[in-house]
Amino acid sequence: MIPSHTDSLDIKIRDAFTAWKKLDETDVKILEALSLLGPRNLALIAKQLKISREKVAYRVKRMLSESILFFHVNAYITNIGLKKAFVFVEATPGLEDLLMKCLRANGFWILLYHIYGPYEGCGGVWGIPKEHVEDFHSFLQSIKEMGVARNFEVLWSTCFEGIPVKSRWFSVEHGQWMFNWQEWINEVGKIEGELPYTLVEPEDWPINADLVDVLILKELEKDGRASLADISEALDIPHSNIKYHYFNHVLKNGLIEDYQIEIYRFPFPLCELLIFKFEFDNYEKMKKFALSLHDKPFMIFMGKVLGKNALAGQAFLPKWEFRRFTAALSTLIRKGLLKRYEYVFEDMFRTDRQTISYEFFENGRWNYDDQQHHEDLRKILEEELKRKSTQEKDTQIHMPP
Repeated sequence: MIPSHTDSLDIKIRDAFTAWKKLDETDVKILEALSLLGPRNLALIAKQLKISREKVAYRVKRMLSESILFFHVNAYITNIGLKKAFVFVEATPGLEDLLMKCLRANGFWILLYHIYGPYEGCGGVWGIPKEHVEDFHSFLQSIKEMGVARNFEVLWSTCFEGIPVKSRWFSVEHGQWMFNWQEWINEVGKIEGELPYTLVEPEDWPINADLVDVLILKELEKDGRASLADISEALDIPHSNIKYHYFNHVLKNGLIEDYQIEIYRFPFPLCELLIFKFEFDNYEKMKKFALSLHDKPFMIFMGKVLGKNALAGQAFLPKWEFRRFTAALSTLIRKGLLKRYEYVFEDMFRTDRQTISYEFFENGRWNYDDQQHHEDLRKILEEELKRKSTQEKDTQIHMPP
């Protein structure tokens, strides 16, 4: 039996203890090594850090048990024929919850959340089959024409780069990450290097996977530490088959971008979760900005907007650092290193995530049923109209004389 692609990871994260003042220098070095080598190489991590494997395993287990730390795979969905999109939808006032229901009608979503700011409504991340980009726009346009949304914007993006955990800006004295914005401003103009392949626009979006490969990715998205035996049991597929597909398809065909080490450095009620778009005058300035973020503690992931010198990504900041960050961005604009930026606040308590939508994958292709999506939208609207009609009748019946 294949389990549902939805899970309760988002609930675990919202309820998590945070890493605030709970990590020491050794913990952070282990997290940094995990970001580089993945959760399956504890012996190698121990060797590089010159500490025992038992000590590494104990500390990793402690961080996991205290819900400080989460492991998951970032699937490189470019190589399974899916294009990533950031979506921002402005709700018609009063219809925010209905808008969220409508967006769920397209099951290719990866993240869904309520947003506040320039767009009061809902946003999310989708992975859409490359040949159905226009159909997806039509789906969003239908929501607007139904009167549920006022406006929407779609940013098509490369696959996302998960920002690794780094020891830079971690204060051993204070037991937490500190923020040196002036140091970052100075670095943006000087840093050199090349972008990782995840931030380079692909020439194509090939489907280099079969159903078993997609199912393996789905399980690793839920738990990056899942063994092949665990995956075999969860999918009810022979271990030998899982092993063959993992080594000869998943790894060889580049279906895994990286193993993301996800930690929340500060308590949720004291922080803001935001989606940013950064625009630049040219590619070189965009590249420098992106490279400067690779060892900073405030970005969670980012992608390059296709066809533009622009980046989009998710940031997690303490409230008291948020305005300092935007002040730093203003300084970068004055220096000519950044053209402009926009952001929305993501409601971290009304955020859902799911794995790649494996149930739509069959015979080596994605089944994107545009007609069904529009039919589901009509059904949702009809149900809402019936609910309102019933509510109004009940109100009249119980109205005092």
